[in-house]
Amino acid sequence: MNVLVIGGGVVGVTTAYYLSQKGLNVTVLEAQEKDVDFGATGGNAGLLAPSDAFAWASPSALKLATKSLLNSQLGIQYKLHMDPALWRWTASFLSQCRSSKWVQNSDFKFRLAQYSIDMLADLRLTTNINFDVSDQGIAYASRNPSDLKKLRSHFNFLEDRGLKLELLDRDGLHEKLPLLQPNSETYAGAVFSPNCKTGDSAKFSIELGKWCVENSKCRLEWGASVEKFLQKNNKISRVLTSKGEFKADAYVLAAGAHSSILAKQLDIKLPIYPIKGFSITAPLINTESKPMSGFDDTDKLVALSIFGDRLRISSSAVFDGFNTSHQSQDFQRILNLAKEILPDAANYSAAKYWAGLRPMTPSSLPILGPSPIQNLYLNVGHGNLGWTMACGTGKIVADLIVNKKTEVDINPFLLKV
Repeated sequence: MNVLVIGGGVVGVTTAYYLSQKGLNVTVLEAQEKDVDFGATGGNAGLLAPSDAFAWASPSALKLATKSLLNSQLGIQYKLHMDPALWRWTASFLSQCRSSKWVQNSDFKFRLAQYSIDMLADLRLTTNINFDVSDQGIAYASRNPSDLKKLRSHFNFLEDRGLKLELLDRDGLHEKLPLLQPNSETYAGAVFSPNCKTGDSAKFSIELGKWCVENSKCRLEWGASVEKFLQKNNKISRVLTSKGEFKADAYVLAAGAHSSILAKQLDIKLPIYPIKGFSITAPLINTESKPMSGFDDTDKLVALSIFGDRLRISSSAVFDGFNTSHQSQDFQRILNLAKEILPDAANYSAAKYWAGLRPMTPSSLPILGPSPIQNLYLNVGHGNLGWTMACGTGKIVADLIVNKKTEVDINPFLLKV
């Protein structure tokens, strides 16, 4: 059986891995050239975090969106403009903001994220690839004791579902993050998730792709952007790309935020809106420092990870369509926080800047499985947890293609038509 995977980011490559492990012939098409940081895979915070599995749509979401219109310094920015796609997405998002829906969506999202982390553990044992992974956990810090108490209560939801958590005081937080400015009293403490991880998803995708090519019937085509789908009898017969024509028995759409654009060619409406994020990657000054956990400033909505000899700092969720343009001030709040809490950790003057799009659904749940086109499968809409959920969703879609029962209930993630 021949399968064509459209999208060579972390979701597409993990899907290809699980398909190739089943003995299938797999071709991956990636629109970007090989040496370009592709999509959300190229610049995310690097957190492998079931601890981040809260649905965005919640009873408090409307209040936060209103604040964002008045305060440009918030990590979430809702750009109010005449975009019909945004209005449709927003209406659907608001329908998910009831407390009961938040509980349901967060529960589904957490269980999928946890399954995915288990699948990643197995993949690491099989491939032994290097992607600067760290098993030091993730700390969610707060700046004052009252907010820290509220944060701990908030995390009870995930702890009740099996997530292991610890409460750190200021000294405990500094032990987990030795690069923090000595004697800093910026944070009162943190909620710590010891079983979460960090890692470079771009490096993971490239190394896993190489492994698949070398160890299975898999090939990657870089710079192959899809131009047209040809159909016959409600099936895709061929895909025309900038690198020529490709044909397969089954197709997987895993093109991140651009999946909705490609799906339109097939008259499939995906409830996905692109959410722009920003990140900075700066070289560490002292690469011999102690291992450090991932970190999330829950007040400033800024997250950071260490990838070998690099510091990655990420923030912002900007609702502004497919606009990926950016200016220096877009990164200022990230730089300000980094220089405040890690002033001597990295060479910020040599930092690389990135802006990219996360594919968010109104429910915060990815869309997986069959589509209205008989031989097209979906692995899209991962939002802020694409890196975390990649292995789990790749395994699920591969199982569906070979008619194997999935290990996770697929019903919450099916496309509703």
